Amino acid sequence: MLLTAAVLVPALMSTWLMWMFLSDWWKLTSFFWYSIPGNSFLWLPHEPAVIAASLIYAPIWVALVGGLATLIASVIDHALFTKAFEMERLDAARRAKLVVTAIRLFNKRPWWTIVVFAFTPIPFYPMRIVAPAAKYPMPRYVSAVVVGRVPRYFLLALGGTWANYFIKAWWP
Repeated sequence: MLLTAAVLVPALMSTWLMWMFLSDWWKLTSFFWYSIPGNSFLWLPHEPAVIAASLIYAPIWVALVGGLATLIASVIDHALFTKAFEMERLDAARRAKLVVTAIRLFNKRPWWTIVVFAFTPIPFYPMRIVAPAAKYPMPRYVSAVVVGRVPRYFLLALGGTWANYFIKAWWP
């Protein structure tokens, strides 16, 4: 809980400062707050939000803000699932053959596995569960997720910017 507060309080303060002093960037803070649950275990369509943000802001800003939101969501996810796997009620799930096999495969190249899942369109949800179940350290998990997501967001935002340019140039 303290870790979540330590992450969210500066984010809330930054949002307030952005709203007060940089009102032109307000929509980017909306993208930021949408991106936190969009990068967490909630099922929100995140890619359209990245593309929509790129219609207003430069792709690099969209990618960096998305990366910051990803960092916060990853900290929350890892902390939540780590606590869940410490519960005795989940002992049977932790010892299930599927989970044990997933952890064994994950442990061969954990950091790169997370980066690949974060960058590609492969569903990322298994990594949110397998990494904490494998007792993978939070800093490494978060760094791998951010390293995979930021280039993905940049490419999506760049695609949105290009599509917007071509639509405006060719559409009467």
